[in-house]
Amino acid sequence: MGLEVNEDAIQELVEEHGQELTTDKLMDLHCEQQQVVMEEITCAEEEKKW
Repeated sequence: MGLEVNEDAIQELVEEHGQELTTDKLMDLHCEQQQVVMEEITCAEEEKKW
């Protein structure tokens, strides 16, 4: 009894892996954008104090 692999299984694995990488990159970008927005809000609040 050996491991059987076919082209469809390989393609499916590649597509799933590609989607995971894309999702990770999108999450990273989202976090970076949130940090920028929070910094802008903080700066705006500090400017109001002066």
